[in-house]
Amino acid sequence: MYQPAASPVGTTLITGFLGVGKTTAIRHLLAHKPAAERWAVLVNEFGEIGIDGATLAGEDGVAIREVAGGCICCTSGPMLRVALTRLLRERPDRLLIEPTGLGHPAGIIDSLREPGLAKALQLNAVITLVDPAQFLDPRYRQHPVYADQITLADILVANKCDRADAATLAQFQQAAAGLYPPKQLLANIEHGRLDPAWLDWQPRQQRAASYPDAHRGNQPQTAEAPLLAPDAANPLLRRTAQGLDSSSCGWLFSADFQFSLRGLKHWAEALAGFAAGQGIALQRAKGVFRCGERWWWLNWTPAEHDWQAIAWRRDSRCELIADATTADWLTFEHGLLQQLTHDPRSDQA
Repeated sequence: MYQPAASPVGTTLITGFLGVGKTTAIRHLLAHKPAAERWAVLVNEFGEIGIDGATLAGEDGVAIREVAGGCICCTSGPMLRVALTRLLRERPDRLLIEPTGLGHPAGIIDSLREPGLAKALQLNAVITLVDPAQFLDPRYRQHPVYADQITLADILVANKCDRADAATLAQFQQAAAGLYPPKQLLANIEHGRLDPAWLDWQPRQQRAASYPDAHRGNQPQTAEAPLLAPDAANPLLRRTAQGLDSSSCGWLFSADFQFSLRGLKHWAEALAGFAAGQGIALQRAKGVFRCGERWWWLNWTPAEHDWQAIAWRRDSRCELIADATTADWLTFEHGLLQQLTHDPRSDQA
């Protein structure tokens, strides 16, 4: 049984809507981790195929745990406690938690304050990342989960400021400054460059969610068997889920599969238009792919996408999330499979 450390582990919840850059921000923080410290990261994803944990893997002195297939604020709540217990057994100096972009932070905060965990964890200021243009869009601000991600933030950070004009940034600062209760800090950053010093900030007051029941009766559901690793008999696995007014499909490929990076880039560029042709709006696409002898991370939103080389070497995987309860995922799968190749030069852009 886990025995609490002499002092609670400093814990930071890093929230934000789909595609706002949470994983990129955590990668930045890990890159600036003191060499003598051991950190732990708990990643939660809406879909059944975990991607973010793969992109964070390979960092020295970092323990990674992933909870996929639902939001840890509701359906995966018991898994949250199990994952945290396992991470705490590794005696980390610091813990970062990244919920799914569709996740409501209130349930997570409540779980972290339960008597059993509260003795082991010191919940520091909640950091919420936003896209400044989305923040100013009434359609986002009226979304209950989005609204409460902002309400429960102690530190509100506008990310991707290099992609926003001066007028948008000024309007963000003005609107965010009018929030009540006021935030401890309003910040503008680029490329997920959170200040590591913010991880030690303490919350000044307990904030209450405006929509604490936003997920009730609308949790992701899947009727499929437990996820297994791909093997020679089943080199390609597909998993789907739906709930939270969204649906997802994920694919897991054995490491023997190789993709054309050039072909994948064309496929990613066409995703939004292809989805629109089916009458759905694609919200998010993520993946790690073997292209020759290298693995590449795809980070896609409707507004932008980019590719980065990563250290992951175990398999290839991809996850799509749409704002519809049903989608013809087989047509997306067909387009993805067309990018398979046996050309060893396929890792060239």
